[in-house]
Amino acid sequence: MALRENKSRKPAIHTNPSEAPELDPRKRGSVLVAVLAIILLLTFMVTRFMNEAMDDLEYRAIFNEPADVRSFAFSMLEVAMANVQEVALIDDGKLYAAEQGWSDPLQYAGIQVPNGWEVSIEIRDEGGKLPINTISEALLNRLLEEELEFDFGTARELSSTLLDWIDPDDSRRLNGAESDDYLDRTPAYRAANGPLQSLEELRLLNIWEDEFFDPDGNPNERFSRLSDLVSVLNSGAINLNAAPTPVLELLALEGGWQSDYLFDGLQAPYLKQSPAAADNETSGVQVGLLRITVRLQRGNIPFIVSALVEPNFSTQQAGRSRAGSGPGAAAEDAPKIGSVKEQEAIQFPFKILQLSEYTQGGLETRSARYSAMDIGKESASF
Repeated sequence: MALRENKSRKPAIHTNPSEAPELDPRKRGSVLVAVLAIILLLTFMVTRFMNEAMDDLEYRAIFNEPADVRSFAFSMLEVAMANVQEVALIDDGKLYAAEQGWSDPLQYAGIQVPNGWEVSIEIRDEGGKLPINTISEALLNRLLEEELEFDFGTARELSSTLLDWIDPDDSRRLNGAESDDYLDRTPAYRAANGPLQSLEELRLLNIWEDEFFDPDGNPNERFSRLSDLVSVLNSGAINLNAAPTPVLELLALEGGWQSDYLFDGLQAPYLKQSPAAADNETSGVQVGLLRITVRLQRGNIPFIVSALVEPNFSTQQAGRSRAGSGPGAAAEDAPKIGSVKEQEAIQFPFKILQLSEYTQGGLETRSARYSAMDIGKESASF
Protein backbone atom coordinates (compact mmCIF):
# COMPACT_ATOMS: atom_id res chain seq x y z
CA MET A 1 0.00 0.00 0.00
CA ALA A 2 2.80 2.37 0.91
CA LEU A 3 4.69 1.32 -2.20
CA ARG A 4 1.66 2.10 -4.38
CA GLU A 5 1.36 5.59 -2.80
CA ASN A 6 5.03 6.32 -3.38
CA LYS A 7 4.70 5.37 -7.02
CA SER A 8 1.68 7.62 -7.53
CA ARG A 9 3.52 10.66 -6.22
CA LYS A 10 5.53 12.65 -8.69
CA PRO A 11 8.93 13.76 -7.60
CA ALA A 12 9.06 17.44 -6.58
CA ILE A 13 10.88 19.73 -9.00
CA HIS A 14 13.02 22.43 -7.43
CA THR A 15 13.56 25.37 -9.81
CA ASN A 16 16.59 27.59 -9.39
CA PRO A 17 15.74 31.21 -10.33
CA SER A 18 19.17 31.64 -11.79
CA GLU A 19 18.48 28.77 -14.16
CA ALA A 20 15.19 30.32 -15.64
CA PRO A 21 15.29 30.85 -19.43
CA GLU A 22 16.21 34.43 -20.41
CA LEU A 23 13.74 36.61 -22.42
CA ASP A 24 14.76 37.25 -26.01
CA PRO A 25 16.42 40.75 -26.18
CA ARG A 26 14.33 41.53 -29.28
CA LYS A 27 11.11 40.85 -27.37
CA ARG A 28 12.36 42.93 -24.48
CA GLY A 29 12.97 45.89 -26.91
CA SER A 30 9.50 45.49 -28.42
CA VAL A 31 7.88 45.74 -25.00
CA LEU A 32 9.89 48.89 -24.24
CA VAL A 33 8.87 50.50 -27.53
CA ALA A 34 5.21 49.67 -26.88
CA VAL A 35 5.36 51.21 -23.40
CA LEU A 36 7.00 54.38 -24.75
CA ALA A 37 4.37 54.62 -27.50
CA ILE A 38 1.57 54.39 -24.95
CA ILE A 39 3.21 57.08 -22.80
CA LEU A 40 3.62 59.33 -25.84
CA LEU A 41 -0.01 58.85 -26.85
CA LEU A 42 -1.23 59.61 -23.34
CA THR A 43 0.97 62.72 -23.18
CA PHE A 44 -0.44 63.95 -26.51
CA MET A 45 -4.03 63.35 -25.40
CA VAL A 46 -3.51 65.12 -22.07
CA THR A 47 -1.79 68.08 -23.76
CA ARG A 48 -4.54 68.43 -26.33
CA PHE A 49 -7.20 68.20 -23.66
CA MET A 50 -5.50 70.94 -21.65
CA ASN A 51 -5.23 73.20 -24.70
CA GLU A 52 -8.88 72.72 -25.58
CA ALA A 53 -9.86 73.29 -21.98
CA MET A 54 -7.87 76.55 -21.90
CA ASP A 55 -9.52 77.74 -25.14
CA ASP A 56 -12.92 76.90 -23.72
CA LEU A 57 -12.17 78.73 -20.48
CA GLU A 58 -10.98 81.81 -22.38
CA TYR A 59 -14.06 81.70 -24.59
CA ARG A 60 -16.35 81.39 -21.57
CA ALA A 61 -14.45 84.17 -19.80
CA ILE A 62 -15.45 86.64 -22.51
CA PHE A 63 -19.12 85.81 -22.24
CA ASN A 64 -19.10 85.56 -18.47
CA GLU A 65 -17.78 89.13 -18.30
CA PRO A 66 -19.56 90.81 -21.25
CA ALA A 67 -19.98 94.15 -19.53
CA ASP A 68 -16.28 94.63 -18.79
CA VAL A 69 -15.11 93.43 -22.20
CA ARG A 70 -17.63 95.40 -24.21
CA SER A 71 -17.09 98.48 -22.05
CA PHE A 72 -13.34 98.41 -22.66
CA ALA A 73 -13.81 97.79 -26.41
CA PHE A 74 -16.20 100.70 -26.79
CA SER A 75 -13.89 102.87 -24.70
CA MET A 76 -11.13 102.16 -27.21
CA LEU A 77 -13.52 103.04 -30.03
CA GLU A 78 -14.14 106.42 -28.40
CA VAL A 79 -10.39 106.91 -27.95
CA ALA A 80 -9.90 106.30 -31.67
CA MET A 81 -12.60 108.78 -32.67
CA ALA A 82 -11.28 111.39 -30.23
CA ASN A 83 -7.81 110.93 -31.72
CA VAL A 84 -9.13 111.47 -35.24
CA GLN A 85 -11.02 114.59 -34.23
CA GLU A 86 -8.08 116.11 -32.35
CA VAL A 87 -5.72 115.61 -35.27
CA ALA A 88 -8.30 116.95 -37.73
CA LEU A 89 -8.79 120.13 -35.71
CA ILE A 90 -5.09 120.89 -36.19
CA ASP A 91 -5.86 121.12 -39.93
CA ASP A 92 -9.03 123.20 -39.53
CA GLY A 93 -11.22 120.14 -39.10
CA LYS A 94 -10.10 118.46 -42.33
CA LEU A 95 -8.96 114.88 -42.77
CA TYR A 96 -6.80 113.98 -45.76
CA ALA A 97 -4.73 110.88 -44.98
CA ALA A 98 -3.39 108.76 -42.13
CA GLU A 99 -0.04 110.58 -42.32
CA GLN A 100 -1.69 113.43 -40.43
CA GLY A 101 -1.18 111.25 -37.37
CA TRP A 102 -4.54 109.60 -36.66
CA SER A 103 -3.71 106.03 -37.64
CA ASP A 104 -2.33 104.88 -34.24
CA PRO A 105 -4.58 106.16 -31.45
CA LEU A 106 -3.11 103.86 -28.79
CA GLN A 107 0.32 105.41 -29.17
CA TYR A 108 -1.05 108.92 -29.64
CA ALA A 109 -3.13 108.78 -26.47
CA GLY A 110 -0.61 106.75 -24.45
CA ILE A 111 -3.16 104.09 -23.52
CA GLN A 112 -1.94 101.45 -21.06
CA VAL A 113 -3.34 98.05 -22.07
CA PRO A 114 -4.33 95.78 -19.13
CA ASN A 115 -2.14 92.75 -18.51
CA GLY A 116 -3.20 89.67 -20.42
CA TRP A 117 -4.93 91.62 -23.19
CA GLU A 118 -3.81 92.41 -26.70
CA VAL A 119 -5.46 95.46 -28.26
CA SER A 120 -5.23 96.74 -31.82
CA ILE A 121 -7.11 99.59 -33.49
CA GLU A 122 -7.35 99.91 -37.26
CA ILE A 123 -8.64 103.12 -38.85
CA ARG A 124 -9.28 102.84 -42.57
CA ASP A 125 -10.45 105.36 -45.14
CA GLU A 126 -13.39 103.76 -46.95
CA GLY A 127 -13.61 106.56 -49.51
CA GLY A 128 -10.86 105.44 -51.89
CA LYS A 129 -12.97 103.05 -53.98
CA LEU A 130 -15.56 103.65 -56.66
CA PRO A 131 -19.11 103.90 -55.23
CA ILE A 132 -20.80 101.04 -57.08
CA ASN A 133 -24.30 102.15 -56.02
CA THR A 134 -23.94 105.64 -57.50
CA ILE A 135 -21.33 105.14 -60.23
CA SER A 136 -22.21 106.47 -63.69
CA GLU A 137 -22.95 103.96 -66.42
CA ALA A 138 -20.05 105.25 -68.52
CA LEU A 139 -17.54 104.84 -65.68
CA LEU A 140 -18.94 101.41 -64.82
CA ASN A 141 -18.51 100.26 -68.42
CA ARG A 142 -14.96 101.59 -68.43
CA LEU A 143 -14.22 99.71 -65.20
CA LEU A 144 -15.56 96.45 -66.63
CA GLU A 145 -13.64 96.80 -69.87
CA GLU A 146 -10.34 98.35 -68.76
CA GLU A 147 -9.74 96.70 -65.39
CA LEU A 148 -11.80 93.49 -65.50
CA GLU A 149 -11.15 92.77 -69.19
CA PHE A 150 -14.70 92.16 -70.39
CA ASP A 151 -15.54 92.64 -74.05
CA PHE A 152 -17.83 95.48 -75.16
CA GLY A 153 -21.02 93.40 -75.25
CA THR A 154 -20.56 91.60 -71.92
CA ALA A 155 -19.67 94.87 -70.20
CA ARG A 156 -22.96 96.42 -71.40
CA GLU A 157 -24.94 93.40 -70.22
CA LEU A 158 -23.32 93.55 -66.79
CA SER A 159 -23.83 97.30 -66.36
CA SER A 160 -27.46 97.19 -67.57
CA THR A 161 -28.27 94.28 -65.25
CA LEU A 162 -26.72 96.03 -62.25
CA LEU A 163 -28.45 99.35 -62.94
CA ASP A 164 -31.80 97.56 -63.34
CA TRP A 165 -31.24 95.88 -59.96
CA ILE A 166 -30.48 99.21 -58.27
CA ASP A 167 -32.93 101.63 -59.90
CA PRO A 168 -36.37 102.08 -58.30
CA ASP A 169 -38.45 101.16 -61.35
CA ASP A 170 -39.34 97.88 -63.07
CA SER A 171 -38.48 99.04 -66.59
CA ARG A 172 -35.98 96.67 -68.17
CA ARG A 173 -33.01 98.11 -70.03
CA LEU A 174 -32.04 96.68 -73.41
CA ASN A 175 -29.58 94.16 -71.94
CA GLY A 176 -30.82 94.27 -68.36
CA ALA A 177 -33.04 92.21 -66.07
CA GLU A 178 -35.90 93.09 -63.76
CA SER A 179 -38.13 91.26 -61.27
CA ASP A 180 -39.96 89.32 -64.02
CA ASP A 181 -36.68 87.60 -64.92
CA TYR A 182 -35.97 86.57 -61.34
CA LEU A 183 -39.49 85.46 -60.45
CA ASP A 184 -39.06 82.51 -62.84
CA ARG A 185 -36.25 81.12 -60.69
CA THR A 186 -36.48 78.60 -57.87
CA PRO A 187 -36.68 80.05 -55.32
CA ALA A 188 -38.22 83.15 -56.88
CA TYR A 189 -37.24 86.67 -55.82
CA ARG A 190 -37.57 90.24 -56.99
CA ALA A 191 -34.99 92.81 -58.00
CA ALA A 192 -33.95 94.92 -55.02
CA ASN A 193 -34.79 98.26 -56.69
CA GLY A 194 -32.36 99.78 -54.22
CA PRO A 195 -28.64 99.98 -53.39
CA LEU A 196 -26.54 96.85 -53.00
CA GLN A 197 -26.16 95.91 -49.35
CA SER A 198 -22.95 93.96 -50.01
CA LEU A 199 -20.93 92.88 -53.02
CA GLU A 200 -21.94 89.27 -52.37
CA GLU A 201 -25.46 90.31 -53.38
CA LEU A 202 -24.18 90.32 -56.97
CA ARG A 203 -24.56 86.53 -57.02
CA LEU A 204 -28.30 87.11 -57.37
CA LEU A 205 -27.95 89.05 -60.64
CA ASN A 206 -28.06 87.68 -64.17
CA ILE A 207 -24.63 87.50 -65.86
CA TRP A 208 -22.87 88.61 -62.66
CA GLU A 209 -23.53 85.22 -61.06
CA ASP A 210 -21.65 83.50 -63.88
CA GLU A 211 -18.78 85.96 -64.28
CA PHE A 212 -17.91 86.67 -60.64
CA PHE A 213 -18.85 83.43 -58.85
CA ASP A 214 -18.08 79.75 -59.33
CA PRO A 215 -20.81 77.10 -59.87
CA ASP A 216 -21.16 76.72 -56.09
CA GLY A 217 -21.79 80.44 -55.64
CA ASN A 218 -18.38 81.23 -54.14
CA PRO A 219 -16.57 84.44 -55.18
CA ASN A 220 -13.88 83.85 -57.81
CA GLU A 221 -10.66 85.69 -58.65
CA ARG A 222 -12.49 88.28 -60.74
CA PHE A 223 -14.71 89.08 -57.75
CA SER A 224 -11.59 89.71 -55.65
CA ARG A 225 -10.34 92.17 -58.23
CA LEU A 226 -13.71 93.91 -58.28
CA SER A 227 -13.82 94.18 -54.47
CA ASP A 228 -10.46 96.00 -54.54
CA LEU A 229 -11.95 98.69 -56.79
CA VAL A 230 -15.55 99.28 -55.72
CA SER A 231 -17.44 99.70 -52.46
CA VAL A 232 -21.06 99.57 -51.38
CA LEU A 233 -20.22 101.83 -48.42
CA ASN A 234 -18.98 104.95 -50.13
CA SER A 235 -21.63 107.02 -51.88
CA GLY A 236 -19.79 110.34 -52.15
CA ALA A 237 -16.65 111.71 -53.72
CA ILE A 238 -13.61 109.43 -54.02
CA ASN A 239 -10.66 110.51 -51.88
CA LEU A 240 -7.72 110.66 -54.27
CA ASN A 241 -5.34 110.20 -51.32
CA ALA A 242 -6.81 106.77 -50.60
CA ALA A 243 -7.58 105.57 -54.13
CA PRO A 244 -5.67 102.52 -55.45
CA THR A 245 -3.79 102.84 -58.74
CA PRO A 246 -6.49 101.28 -60.99
CA VAL A 247 -9.13 103.67 -59.60
CA LEU A 248 -6.89 106.68 -60.23
CA GLU A 249 -6.26 105.50 -63.78
CA LEU A 250 -9.98 105.12 -64.43
CA LEU A 251 -10.73 108.56 -63.03
CA ALA A 252 -7.92 110.02 -65.12
CA LEU A 253 -9.26 108.41 -68.30
CA GLU A 254 -12.74 109.65 -67.49
CA GLY A 255 -11.62 113.19 -66.63
CA GLY A 256 -8.86 113.58 -69.19
CA TRP A 257 -5.94 114.06 -66.79
CA GLN A 258 -2.75 112.10 -66.08
CA SER A 259 -2.63 110.06 -62.89
CA ASP A 260 1.17 109.58 -63.07
CA TYR A 261 1.84 113.17 -62.05
CA LEU A 262 -0.92 113.59 -59.49
CA PHE A 263 1.38 113.54 -56.45
CA ASP A 264 4.41 115.28 -57.96
CA GLY A 265 5.83 118.35 -56.24
CA LEU A 266 3.80 118.10 -53.03
CA GLN A 267 5.10 119.61 -49.79
CA ALA A 268 3.07 117.14 -47.71
CA PRO A 269 2.79 113.40 -48.45
CA TYR A 270 -0.86 113.84 -49.48
CA LEU A 271 -3.06 116.15 -51.49
CA LYS A 272 -4.75 119.03 -49.70
CA GLN A 273 -6.42 120.34 -52.83
CA SER A 274 -7.61 118.61 -55.96
CA PRO A 275 -5.69 119.44 -59.12
CA ALA A 276 -7.75 121.60 -61.48
CA ALA A 277 -8.27 118.75 -63.96
CA ALA A 278 -9.48 116.38 -61.22
CA ASP A 279 -11.61 118.91 -59.34
CA ASN A 280 -15.16 117.62 -59.87
CA GLU A 281 -18.03 115.95 -58.05
CA THR A 282 -16.57 112.47 -58.59
CA SER A 283 -13.31 112.98 -56.72
CA GLY A 284 -11.90 114.98 -53.82
CA VAL A 285 -9.04 114.94 -51.31
CA GLN A 286 -10.80 114.68 -47.94
CA VAL A 287 -11.85 111.69 -45.87
CA GLY A 288 -15.61 111.28 -45.87
CA LEU A 289 -16.00 107.79 -44.40
CA LEU A 290 -13.92 105.87 -41.88
CA ARG A 291 -13.98 102.25 -40.74
CA ILE A 292 -12.72 101.98 -37.14
CA THR A 293 -12.11 98.45 -35.89
CA VAL A 294 -11.14 97.63 -32.31
CA ARG A 295 -9.82 94.12 -31.71
CA LEU A 296 -9.35 92.79 -28.20
CA GLN A 297 -7.72 89.43 -27.69
CA ARG A 298 -6.94 87.32 -24.66
CA GLY A 299 -5.32 84.04 -25.68
CA ASN A 300 -6.85 82.85 -28.93
CA ILE A 301 -10.28 84.43 -28.41
CA PRO A 302 -10.90 87.84 -30.06
CA PHE A 303 -13.62 90.38 -29.38
CA ILE A 304 -14.17 92.83 -32.24
CA VAL A 305 -16.11 96.07 -32.45
CA SER A 306 -16.31 97.78 -35.83
CA ALA A 307 -17.90 101.14 -36.63
CA LEU A 308 -18.47 102.92 -39.92
CA VAL A 309 -18.42 106.62 -39.12
CA GLU A 310 -18.68 109.89 -40.99
CA PRO A 311 -16.66 112.85 -39.66
CA ASN A 312 -18.93 115.70 -38.64
CA PHE A 313 -16.60 118.41 -37.38
CA SER A 314 -18.57 121.40 -38.65
CA THR A 315 -22.08 122.51 -39.59
CA GLN A 316 -21.03 122.60 -43.25
CA GLN A 317 -20.08 118.93 -43.14
CA ALA A 318 -23.36 118.12 -41.42
CA GLY A 319 -25.20 119.65 -44.36
CA ARG A 320 -23.40 117.29 -46.77
CA SER A 321 -24.09 114.25 -44.62
CA ARG A 322 -24.54 110.80 -46.10
CA ALA A 323 -25.89 109.43 -42.82
CA GLY A 324 -28.29 106.57 -43.28
CA SER A 325 -26.99 105.73 -46.75
CA GLY A 326 -24.94 102.81 -45.50
CA PRO A 327 -26.11 99.28 -46.34
CA GLY A 328 -28.75 97.99 -43.96
CA ALA A 329 -29.29 101.41 -42.40
CA ALA A 330 -33.05 100.99 -42.60
CA ALA A 331 -33.13 97.36 -41.43
CA GLU A 332 -35.34 96.68 -38.45
CA ASP A 333 -32.61 94.72 -36.70
CA ALA A 334 -29.98 97.43 -37.15
CA PRO A 335 -28.18 98.59 -33.97
CA LYS A 336 -29.87 101.52 -32.24
CA ILE A 337 -27.37 104.28 -32.93
CA GLY A 338 -29.74 107.22 -32.66
CA SER A 339 -31.36 109.28 -35.38
CA VAL A 340 -29.47 111.96 -37.27
CA LYS A 341 -31.24 114.66 -35.25
CA GLU A 342 -30.39 112.90 -31.98
CA GLN A 343 -26.72 112.62 -32.92
CA GLU A 344 -26.63 116.28 -33.97
CA ALA A 345 -28.33 117.33 -30.73
CA ILE A 346 -25.47 115.96 -28.62
CA GLN A 347 -22.96 117.53 -31.06
CA PHE A 348 -21.03 114.28 -31.43
CA PRO A 349 -18.19 114.84 -33.92
CA PHE A 350 -19.09 111.73 -35.93
CA LYS A 351 -22.19 110.26 -37.45
CA ILE A 352 -22.30 106.52 -36.79
CA LEU A 353 -23.64 104.79 -39.88
CA GLN A 354 -22.94 101.18 -38.87
CA LEU A 355 -21.97 99.52 -35.62
CA SER A 356 -21.30 95.81 -35.28
CA GLU A 357 -19.53 93.29 -33.09
CA TYR A 358 -17.37 90.37 -34.22
CA THR A 359 -17.14 91.69 -37.80
CA GLN A 360 -14.52 94.03 -39.18
CA GLY A 361 -15.22 94.66 -42.85
CA GLY A 362 -13.11 93.57 -45.77
CA LEU A 363 -9.42 93.74 -46.47
CA GLU A 364 -7.71 97.07 -47.01
CA THR A 365 -6.69 98.12 -50.51
CA ARG A 366 -3.29 99.79 -50.86
CA SER A 367 -3.45 103.43 -51.94
CA ALA A 368 -1.65 104.43 -55.15
CA ARG A 369 -0.12 107.33 -53.22
CA TYR A 370 2.22 104.99 -51.33
CA SER A 371 3.80 103.75 -54.56
CA ALA A 372 3.82 107.11 -56.32
CA MET A 373 5.55 108.87 -53.41
CA ASP A 374 7.57 105.88 -52.13
CA ILE A 375 5.84 106.03 -48.74
CA GLY A 376 6.14 103.03 -46.43
CA LYS A 377 2.79 101.83 -45.14
CA GLU A 378 4.21 101.84 -41.62
CA SER A 379 4.65 105.64 -41.74
CA ALA A 380 1.94 106.92 -39.44
CA SER A 381 2.69 110.64 -39.52
CA PHE A 382 5.02 113.28 -40.89
